[in-house]
Amino acid sequence: MDTLKYILDKYSLHDWRKMPTEIPNMGRDDLPALFNELGFGIGAEIGVDAGSYSLIICEGMPKLKKLYCVDAWTMYSGYRDKFTQEKMDLAKARAIQRVSGYNVGFIENFSMEAVKYIDDSSLDFVYIDANHEYPFVTQDIIHWSKKVRRGGIVAGHDYYETTAVDSRCHVIPAVVGYTWAYKIKPWFVIGTKAKIEGQIRDGKRSWMWVKP
Repeated sequence: MDTLKYILDKYSLHDWRKMPTEIPNMGRDDLPALFNELGFGIGAEIGVDAGSYSLIICEGMPKLKKLYCVDAWTMYSGYRDKFTQEKMDLAKARAIQRVSGYNVGFIENFSMEAVKYIDDSSLDFVYIDANHEYPFVTQDIIHWSKKVRRGGIVAGHDYYETTAVDSRCHVIPAVVGYTWAYKIKPWFVIGTKAKIEGQIRDGKRSWMWVKP
């Protein structure tokens, strides 16, 4: 199946000259259904926390063969300093409980170590939702993209930016920079920037593209 053509047709996005192209009336909870329609079977979620989105992926993909859930669940300086290791341990336990019974493999490690265990071009999709500071989200995009096959989908959460000391998020410059550098067109933001009454729109939108 031609993944890009399927997306353009499904969401009537044939005029996609402006980057990013917004997909209206859609949230990230709709992504697993799209993956399922595309026949995707193997994916990875980078940054699992308590597993709430892991469960949504599993429930929305009856054809799922394997979901790799990657998270270190470890405190380190500069990231989630307001959390405690006890809270991280509880989040891990909750994640394991939530997806019990599904085809899930946990990789308890930092993403740049975990990526070494996944073969290049072996994934149908990756969803990146780990540390959102510029160096980390950029590394995740660069290295986890290599694990996705051509025609698969590279996606991630929190398409916004803030320089607040206690919650830095540099997803927009990282995504824009990567897509510009590697001439990826089209690429998409899920939901419109404007909040339109009656339309689905996440508070913090997701982004994605089809790997060329």
